[in-house]
Amino acid sequence: MAKIDASFFDLGRLDRLAYRDSPVHRLDPRAKLVTTVVFLVTVVSFGKYEVSALLPFFLFPVVLAAVGGLPAGYLVKKVLLVSPFALFVGIANPFFDRTPLVALGPVVLSGGWVSFAAILVRFALTVGAALVLIATTSFHGV
Repeated sequence: MAKIDASFFDLGRLDRLAYRDSPVHRLDPRAKLVTTVVFLVTVVSFGKYEVSALLPFFLFPVVLAAVGGLPAGYLVKKVLLVSPFALFVGIANPFFDRTPLVALGPVVLSGGWVSFAAILVRFALTVGAALVLIATTSFHGV
């Protein structure tokens, strides 16, 4: 349990990452904040069955993390650490929404599974973008 606590509360490392020198780090914090908020609003505004439309949005946090020189493994661990919350939010969808939506040969996916996948993708996008914002701006800068 101590390892989870230490990993969860290791927010100092995020703040230390914010003091690196890269093109993303040198951007005005207000511009990064406004851009991230617009990104978040755009991501959450998609319909509940639109998983494939959300996939190109992964470019935003991935490119910013790459240009900012952020450690991808660390950011992925942070996203996975809080992912149980998204799992608990969407786990009931496959049981309540059984409308057939996609047929791939003999396999039929219900709308609940597709909306569950959309919840997980939205979660990864929003949390990833927020982590990249903090890791390139610092808590004080935000």
